[in-house]
Amino acid sequence: MHSVWLQVLKPTVIVGILLANVALPKFPVAAPEQNLQATVALPKVKTLAELHRLRDRLGVELSRYPTILGAVEPPPAALLEQLGAINFRLQQEETARQLQQRAEQAATAAIALGAPTALTAKELAAAYIHWGQAVAALNQVPADTFGAAQAVAQKQQYERQRAIAAYHYDTARSGFLKPIVEQAGLASRVRLTVCSLRRECRRWQGSRPPASSASLIKVPVAIALMTKLHQEGTAPRTAIWVSPSNWTEDAGSIGVRTAYPLEQIMADMISASSNIATNQLIDYIGWDGVNQSLHSQGYQATRVTRKLVGETTYPANAGSAPNVITTDELTDMMVAIYNREFSGAHLIEAALVNQRDRNLGHAAVYPPVDWLGEKTGRNSKVLGTTTAVRVNGQRYIISATLDYSGNDTAMQKIVAGVIQHLLTHNGFEHGIARAEDATTHPRTFLP
Repeated sequence: MHSVWLQVLKPTVIVGILLANVALPKFPVAAPEQNLQATVALPKVKTLAELHRLRDRLGVELSRYPTILGAVEPPPAALLEQLGAINFRLQQEETARQLQQRAEQAATAAIALGAPTALTAKELAAAYIHWGQAVAALNQVPADTFGAAQAVAQKQQYERQRAIAAYHYDTARSGFLKPIVEQAGLASRVRLTVCSLRRECRRWQGSRPPASSASLIKVPVAIALMTKLHQEGTAPRTAIWVSPSNWTEDAGSIGVRTAYPLEQIMADMISASSNIATNQLIDYIGWDGVNQSLHSQGYQATRVTRKLVGETTYPANAGSAPNVITTDELTDMMVAIYNREFSGAHLIEAALVNQRDRNLGHAAVYPPVDWLGEKTGRNSKVLGTTTAVRVNGQRYIISATLDYSGNDTAMQKIVAGVIQHLLTHNGFEHGIARAEDATTHPRTFLP
């Protein structure tokens, strides 16, 4: 009698096993392992359809091993584990599909709001949130799924759109800068960017290059130097010889025909604004090396194409086109330095603290505000500073330039006006929550 019932039930049992293992992929068969994907190697498949076919073949093979009601030949454990791993992978693929769909929906909502340049501050805030949701969804796509590479590429596009929305949103809330720059009567000549170290910023013509970069261009040269040293594994204390061909008039302490440690040459370039030091470092890094380094870090506007000249003497290989920088990009570089976002940033920060020219940003800072360092620049075309300060316990970078003016007092008033606003309003007035910016550090300029 028992044998009869076994023969009757056997087809039903086999169908049940197939349904459990083939038709319901969300429930892996082999339960002992917590992560079958990590312990069982799957055959290489290139598409989701191939993965489904592989699962179906294993299901058919499993049906040849009825495992209940007295069967004497259980399925091989390896077969069960492989089928369980495939089911786990299919779950991952479904998760990836849902996340990518969620990202596309958020992106569609952001696009539907319209072009960022035509949006109100409220609409820009909404666009920023939508792009952030899209990025967050793609961040969760499992790395070993078929759509992972596409998700990475899509995330880069969405991050760029989020940065654009954030830039315009910050700019839309920069109205308080207008009376500050107008007090000098030279508003059209001013470029001004103010950022917290979390990269929330306000700006006035910050994306437009000033008439000259002057010695402010030495900040990106210092960053390019530290990037090169880190990439090549060269110690900052490594000494190099300063060529007489790079001599020009300056007030620094670096002389020609002498070897100095690279970190000392960089420090003299920043704190004493040495032109000789700058020219030697440009030779050491190379024109292409400097600009490719900056470009790879996202700085699209800044270009170092000319060495520094003193009163009358031009160095060898002086370059051609004028150097270019914007207060937006300069401020972001300073944020990267004070956040210690790259190797050697602390050496540049130390040089900024030892800035000798203290008649611009430094002269505008009074207690309870702390001056944390500065780089100034001045020539016949521009007067400028990028100054780090601490206001109410928070650190900010204030970068300002004034075209065709040597009016130190006007520059001091601009910096002091920004500081007063930060004091009065306890920083920036906050709209959308951008807590993730403290760790992801989205750029503060148009990408």
